[in-house]
Amino acid sequence: MKRLRHDVNALVSIALLIATTIAILTGIIADVWDLTGFVFHTYAGYVMAALVMFHVALNWSRLRRYIYVRLFRSGSAARTRSPASAPVHPPCPTVERSAPGVVRALHTRRGFLGVLIGGLAGLAIGRSTARLRPDVPFGSDLGVAYHQWSKPGMSDLFGAIASWGAQPPLYKTYPDSPRIMLPPPDNRPGLALETAIQQRRSVRHYIDEPLTLAELSRLLYYTGGINAERFGIKLRAAPSAGALYPIETYLAIHRVADLRPGVYHYNVADHSLSLIRDADVRQETVRHGLMQEFLGTCNAVVYFTVILQRLRWRYQERAYRYALLEAGHLAQNLYLAATSLGMGVCAVGAFLDDEVNAMLGVDGKEEAAVYMLAVGKARDQV
Repeated sequence: MKRLRHDVNALVSIALLIATTIAILTGIIADVWDLTGFVFHTYAGYVMAALVMFHVALNWSRLRRYIYVRLFRSGSAARTRSPASAPVHPPCPTVERSAPGVVRALHTRRGFLGVLIGGLAGLAIGRSTARLRPDVPFGSDLGVAYHQWSKPGMSDLFGAIASWGAQPPLYKTYPDSPRIMLPPPDNRPGLALETAIQQRRSVRHYIDEPLTLAELSRLLYYTGGINAERFGIKLRAAPSAGALYPIETYLAIHRVADLRPGVYHYNVADHSLSLIRDADVRQETVRHGLMQEFLGTCNAVVYFTVILQRLRWRYQERAYRYALLEAGHLAQNLYLAATSLGMGVCAVGAFLDDEVNAMLGVDGKEEAAVYMLAVGKARDQV
């Protein structure tokens, strides 16, 4: 009976040690990644882990002796009961002589406590340098929650270990679609920058006159075209985090000379357009923009989409922040370029995302529309 009790005590200690290790690892993951909002469970798990560790430490000599007897003495006893003719092997080197320093330290209670305290200290340091759970007021919308959770912190070092996927291609292409090369943008002077900024307004009324292909070329080039190369990196007219350029540009063409009405993709790499849908989409653009009629009377509607993986693999949670900032940079460039040419632009943020994504042929997840802007020859500044 005494031996049975001894066996049960030892086995329970071993099981507790294994269970505690698993509880620590899963508890850290749940706490850091906020997989559970019930913090008392997390803290109780940490307390249980500490108590179990000290329980094992107090019984370490007995537990170690039990394992040694069960694993080594039983084999020795079996060899003792074997026939005398059996070969006698020299004794194996003791663990104390052959084990690494950390393992040798575990053979004493003091050594085990030292390893335990060192591990707990490392855990405490890691938790203290990790990003604290942000203070998100109760009832906040998703924007507030995302803004708080995407703040940088030391835990980003931990997040960098995780795989955020591979870097996708920098340019999106439509090899099977008809391609229209745009004329090189002319260098004729426009308005001075200060004047363009002063005159910039959102314009919703347009004259019934088509844009020329040269005017469209100039607008696209000064919005986000490639204008320099440095250290092998092709730089564009708008800034981008890490020069990763997650924004793609599409156009719903209504009235542009020498272009059929339809949906086009702007190929920034060679300053060309790919026709991805040959159709009059004026009624669709009006419906997508919540029945704002000027989206059908303008010369073209420019759409900006974001391919988040172009940023996510490097910037992780902050990728969406940077993508929206870049869409704003491009939109302001388009405003100023159009104003310089005597045209008008009106940005639209309220639109039916799923329908716009479907018209552009994107899935709304890996690539999604984030901005649409009407552009045309202005009748007045309203």
